[in-house]
Amino acid sequence: MTEREMNAYAAVLVDTCLDFKAGGRLRIACEAVNRELALACARRAYELGARAVRVDWSDMRLARAQADLLREDWLDDKPLLTRRIFETYVEEGWSSLNILGEEDPSLMEGADPARLQRMGRARSLAVKNYHDAVISNRIAWCVAPSPTAAWGKAVFEGSKRPVPADPEAALWKELVPILRLDAPDPARAVREHMEALQERARRLNGLTLRAVRFRGPGTDLTVALAPESNWIGGGSVTPDGRNFYPNLPTEEVFASPDWRGTEGRAACTRPFDLYGQKVRGAWIEFKAGQLVDFGADENADALARWVETDPGARRLGEVALVDGSGPIFRSGLVFGNALIDENAACHVALGSAYEEAYRGIESVAEGERSKLGFNESMVHEDLMIGSDAVEVTGVDASGRELPLISKGRFAV
Repeated sequence: MTEREMNAYAAVLVDTCLDFKAGGRLRIACEAVNRELALACARRAYELGARAVRVDWSDMRLARAQADLLREDWLDDKPLLTRRIFETYVEEGWSSLNILGEEDPSLMEGADPARLQRMGRARSLAVKNYHDAVISNRIAWCVAPSPTAAWGKAVFEGSKRPVPADPEAALWKELVPILRLDAPDPARAVREHMEALQERARRLNGLTLRAVRFRGPGTDLTVALAPESNWIGGGSVTPDGRNFYPNLPTEEVFASPDWRGTEGRAACTRPFDLYGQKVRGAWIEFKAGQLVDFGADENADALARWVETDPGARRLGEVALVDGSGPIFRSGLVFGNALIDENAACHVALGSAYEEAYRGIESVAEGERSKLGFNESMVHEDLMIGSDAVEVTGVDASGRELPLISKGRFAV
């Protein structure tokens, strides 16, 4: 990434995706390897009149040391400092930018899933207020990628391609069109793409669907939709009217389902990450809305521990439609990163549902929402189940089946 490209990318993230305003506060979370992009985003925020910018640096080597060496009786500690910092982010209305790009994607492989689950659950409890603010759009937030050498090497190896001499530069070259940074006016290109996704969501809402069915190799899964389920795509709005784009890139339209009506089995078509460990070759099976069976070729233990986080981790909180026309799928690469891979294929998510994708749920008290089919959980994980071999149909209120995705392309 040249300095010019980095500054242009930072402007898209801060100006366009976060709709950042003078007087605002910006939190940036990233690994130290993403330092230059984080600094470019901080500079851009200050240029726009930021009141404060804070960078939460992370180092996965430290996380691995904690996973291996922390005393057993302290694994469930919920750090008061962490809770207070994240409560402050919500109280003061900080915008949040998460930059994803791993210095070493394999660093957590081999760590004990039981210890990771206990530490992860403790952290989820500590930041619950922040998690709730994110899923209800009370703060503007965005998650975006930044290439690294190790991540690039893993992408090309995992996609059965020769590893370039400079894997970081090669990965950036692949990401540029995916992020629409190759357009003459990247900000305008991003906004126009988001508007197209919003239009697709409006069309889906006009169909009054009551279920979505996925059928393909190893997959026959029906996901129920409530009358209140609301298709969303291309961005969100904070209570004070700021339009923001939570994911860059994004190709999806999604809804919060009625978790009680999930039935059937699905094969995961791309790996996903739990506790820093890649789960490959996974499958899931539901009866009466509950995950009753599952497995994986690699790191099945991580999945087994993750679904024990809380009762909602065994239920669906999201169903998302993505076809094969987007630049991520067309690249032919498997990125090993949920932010990007979820936008190459249809997916479902175990864990928390999104308020904006379930009409009227914000007026229902916590603890009562699950009874209406809106899933509540401390966690949320996307599992890709789509491919060009998976047909997707919708069932409307009259019971009529409608093609939604056929032969890898949207039919609506």
